[in-house]
Amino acid sequence: MKNVLIFVVLVAFLAALSLGATGSLVSGTSGVFSKVQGEVFQETSGEVVIEMDKLYISINQKDKENSEKAVIDCLNFYSEKYPDLLEYTCDLVVRTNIIIDNSCNYLSGKLVNKESDELITLDYNGSC
Repeated sequence: MKNVLIFVVLVAFLAALSLGATGSLVSGTSGVFSKVQGEVFQETSGEVVIEMDKLYISINQKDKENSEKAVIDCLNFYSEKYPDLLEYTCDLVVRTNIIIDNSCNYLSGKLVNKESDELITLDYNGSC
């Protein structure tokens, strides 16, 4: 009986140790993967609107962190994908809560091709 009790205690200890190690391993590596994933702009499922020689797209984000990089990467991505257009606009919409619609257009970026020059302007919404 004493041996069974010791065995159960050891199994419980090993199970707790295993779960703790798995939890820290998963949370530790997910941070690394999210940082790596954040380095590459991925085409969004947002609707791309092209009118005449202008492109408009809205991208969503849950916070304002790295917003400038996201908008500039968006502009660069779509200017390479559609090189014949003259103007590209990427709007970054911040959504902090999915249930309550409190989204706002935090940052709007515009890339304009003029002759051989490219001009990028960023316009912030201070009330967002």
